[in-house]
Amino acid sequence: MSSSPNISFMLHDVARLLRQRFEQRSLPSGLRRPQPADRRAWLLYLTPQAHPLLEIMRGNGRKTRDGAFSGLSPETQQHLLQTLSLIKTNLLAACIQPAVDREKVHG
Repeated sequence: MSSSPNISFMLHDVARLLRQRFEQRSLPSGLRRPQPADRRAWLLYLTPQAHPLLEIMRGNGRKTRDGAFSGLSPETQQHLLQTLSLIKTNLLAACIQPAVDREKVHG
């Protein structure tokens, strides 16, 4: 068995840690990350009073990403984003196909 990290687990952990760090930055402002159902309603009822909070959230997101990309050159960051974009495209295309592993189908 390989001791190298599994990309699925690594991507999941990185996404979880990005959310966690964003939430840590947002707590002092009284902000929390809305749950999926809250997000839809929240976006429908944004008022001009919400704009300062949106700016805080954008700033927290930028600081979180900057910290995550610390030590990576702009070129490496761009390459990573392009690679992840290609992986996403591949998975989206695969998800519209039946998930049949033909080598394991008996019969």
